Amino acid sequence: MTQSTSSEARRLVLLGSTGSIGCQTLDVLDRLREVGHVLDIVALAAGSNLDRLCRQIDTYSPDAVGIASEKDAKTLRKRYPGLEVVCGDAGLVQLAGLEGADVVVNALVGAVGLAPTLAALERGKLVALANKESLVIGGALVKGSLAEHGGTLLPIDSEHNALLQCLQAGSQEEVRRLILTASGGPFLRVSRQDLGRVTPAEALKHPNWSMGSRITIDSASMVNKALEVIEAHYLFDMPYDAIDVVIHPESTIHSLVEYDDGSILAELAAPDMRIPIQYALTYPARPQTELPRLDLSSTLSLHLEPLEPGRFAAFDTVLSAAEFGGTAPAAANAADEVLVARFLSEEISFPGIAAGLARVLDRWEQGQMSCDGDLSLDRLLEVDAWARSVAGGLRGL
Repeated sequence: MTQSTSSEARRLVLLGSTGSIGCQTLDVLDRLREVGHVLDIVALAAGSNLDRLCRQIDTYSPDAVGIASEKDAKTLRKRYPGLEVVCGDAGLVQLAGLEGADVVVNALVGAVGLAPTLAALERGKLVALANKESLVIGGALVKGSLAEHGGTLLPIDSEHNALLQCLQAGSQEEVRRLILTASGGPFLRVSRQDLGRVTPAEALKHPNWSMGSRITIDSASMVNKALEVIEAHYLFDMPYDAIDVVIHPESTIHSLVEYDDGSILAELAAPDMRIPIQYALTYPARPQTELPRLDLSSTLSLHLEPLEPGRFAAFDTVLSAAEFGGTAPAAANAADEVLVARFLSEEISFPGIAAGLARVLDRWEQGQMSCDGDLSLDRLLEVDAWARSVAGGLRGL
């Protein structure tokens, strides 16, 4: 599903500019500029962090910006007369399809990222994708848009970026399986009995990565890895039974590809998201910037272990949704987003995330949601809203 691009994209739209991936993308762009690899920022879009967005506007002078609320949009129009300001979901779609922009970095979080991804691809743009929900929820729509309009999709997620690199060693027909690595998060060695007592603060202490709150909690529950399996399925046209997950606590090996001849290729790098971000923005070039490197002058320990069956209930539930197909992944993703927020606000326990996901998927299977073959954007967003409502009303978690 990824395609190479023969000419370097020069004008860039950054959606989700004030989040973790967005800020790291700007850092990468600054570093690339220092080595003569310039991508001009023509538009920025943020959620609710108005102060940070203003600092970014002052630094990068975009032609257009987006913000979630109309109130904040009015503030921006007053502060920056002459700057094009859009707001809400429609504003994100407008910026994603901006005429004259070559590349769109989608660093949005959640289902809101799907429509902008489709808008950019429908105009033949290169999309550097960190919004995994675009594929988890609407993988079939994204693939259809790529086939029809000839856009380009390159993954920013470290695991899929690593797969992209390893897959260049052979043909699709020679690939036996894709292997995603997972650190196991902060609770890898915590007993199931003790998981009910863990706090949001403990769950947010990822051992290796610095990420946003939802993805950090999803890493602790392993939901994030299940979503990555779905993402890999669509990105690389691989069946689910040819995508495996192994535990790798060091987060040094980002993914592996096993070929039919028995060779296994791995991509290793420091656990720093700016490395895959840079590769997605400069693909297939590899300009030298001063990003962290692995220190091979000292002992490097690499441990791989199988994922214990049943150890992460939420992981199993989300993969069940993938196997159901249809609108089930959209329901699971939306429910997880709500359940993570409820856990962070201490409304539910950490195991309540897995329990809530199972209950929402059970209602999806038993109700009318599973009988609808419509996978239009409107239908997917309808199921997204349904799942959020159900997950928000669950009790006893």
